[in-house]
Amino acid sequence: MLIPLEDKHSYLELKALLVKNNDELMKTRIKILLLIKQSFSRKDISERLSVNIDTVTDVVKRYNKNGIDSLKTNKGGRPGGNPVWDSRIFEELIKDIDKQDQYWSIPIMQEWIQKHYKKSIPEQTVWYRMNKMNNFSYKSSRPHPYLGNIKKQENFKKKGYRILSKTH
Repeated sequence: MLIPLEDKHSYLELKALLVKNNDELMKTRIKILLLIKQSFSRKDISERLSVNIDTVTDVVKRYNKNGIDSLKTNKGGRPGGNPVWDSRIFEELIKDIDKQDQYWSIPIMQEWIQKHYKKSIPEQTVWYRMNKMNNFSYKSSRPHPYLGNIKKQENFKKKGYRILSKTH
C-alpha cells in the first residue's frame, strides 16, 4: 500500500534544507522527499539513490508522523553528553585515602563520594579519575614476593602471608 506524503514543506523549502544540511544521511532522506514531490515512484527512488525501497517507505512514515526533525541522524550517546565531574571531589578523596591506613576499593570510593558529596559517580569514572590523578592501581592489594628471596617465596606459597609478615 502506497503511503502518501503529507504536505508539511514545499519543494523549495526542502531544497533549502538540503543545501544547508551537513548530515549526509539526512540529505539522502530529504532527497527521497524531493523525488516523491516530483512524482517519482518508490522503486525509481530506491534505484536512483541506492537505498532499499523499505527505506523510502520508512522515511515517508517518519516525516508524516514527526516532521523533518525525525529524519536527523541519531548520533547515539548520552543526550546531554558526558557529565563533567568537579575534580575537587577526587582531590578530597585522595587526601582522605592518604590520611587513612586501609584498603580502598572502587566501591568504597564510590560510597565515600556518595556520603560526602551526594553524587553517584560510575565505577569506571572513579577508576579513570583516580588512575589519572594519582596513579592509583586498579588491582586489588595483594602481597608480592619479598625482594626476590626464594626461601621467603616458597614459605609464602606453602603457608600464606602470615609467614612473610613474621619474617620481617
